[in-house]
Amino acid sequence: MQRYVLTERGKFLVAILVIVIFVIPGAILATWALTQEKKSNEAPPDLNGIHQNGTGSVSPAPSPENTPDPISDLQNDDNLGQTSLDPSITGPTTFDLDSGTMTFLFTPEQQDTLDDNTVSKIGELLASPKNTNDAKIVVEVPHLPYNETLIMTDAIINAFAANAVSQSNIGFTVYLPEVDTSTFEINISFK
Repeated sequence: MQRYVLTERGKFLVAILVIVIFVIPGAILATWALTQEKKSNEAPPDLNGIHQNGTGSVSPAPSPENTPDPISDLQNDDNLGQTSLDPSITGPTTFDLDSGTMTFLFTPEQQDTLDDNTVSKIGELLASPKNTNDAKIVVEVPHLPYNETLIMTDAIINAFAANAVSQSNIGFTVYLPEVDTSTFEINISFK
């Protein structure tokens, strides 16, 4: 009967095999499981391609009494985006054609479209020297509950579509808004 003795090289190869077979797949599975758990704790992703880059925790869901009911709003008003909106928040609050930036206000509880003045100014902004062939339109929006985010992003995408800009040319970033705010700043720039 012949006995085999592991050399230092053999011990090294066995250690490498153990790492490759057990440790690396285990680390990959653990990372995947933690990522899935983290994703399940976050707000559902928006199908319109919103990328969340804000820091901090996800805000809790609003209480039912503060949540707007889109169905009852639509029953009360056929054109929700235009009738009950305060004129002081229509149109851009800042507009700089040379730097290619624009800021306007949006109230998801009162709007489902952008006002005509804002849509027109978006068209003007597209003529900015910052809007080059390589530029991407970046829209910074607040982190809101899913329904409000959907209303806001649809309104923004439709405003760009009215100016012949496809959704694939728009990138969204998210910031954490101030607490107890119902009107939010939307920032547009070119990157």
